[in-house]
Amino acid sequence: MLSRRPRGFTLLEVMLALVLLAMGTVALIEVFQRAQAGSTDGENVLIATLLAQRCQETLRNVAYANLASQANTACTIPSGASFSRFTRTVTVTVLTAVAPYNTANLTQLDVQIAWPTQGAAGTTNVTVSTLRSAD
Repeated sequence: MLSRRPRGFTLLEVMLALVLLAMGTVALIEVFQRAQAGSTDGENVLIATLLAQRCQETLRNVAYANLASQANTACTIPSGASFSRFTRTVTVTVLTAVAPYNTANLTQLDVQIAWPTQGAAGTTNVTVSTLRSAD
């Protein structure tokens, strides 16, 4: 007697395979989206750090006596679509003498670059600080 062997796949097997394929595809898309978001965050941190360092270098050319009055106008963020999301804040703090350290004639310069957080309310920022002594 000849036994009859089933050929092909049943509808249940095909549907199960499609569900597994869809779940794998959704997971893979999620991984790509997270990687893209991480890449964008890294790019923003890099650009903000470079802008803050650029501002610090500009402030090195401002006379010590004029730091407080010119700090906010000396540094500018370049125009263009790549930089429009960034805002800059410069804080100048004259340090007082603290014993046993001689901090007379020292000024702390803080440059903060901020940008809106992608996909959430709020902002992220990078702050670069340096000390500057009287000329």
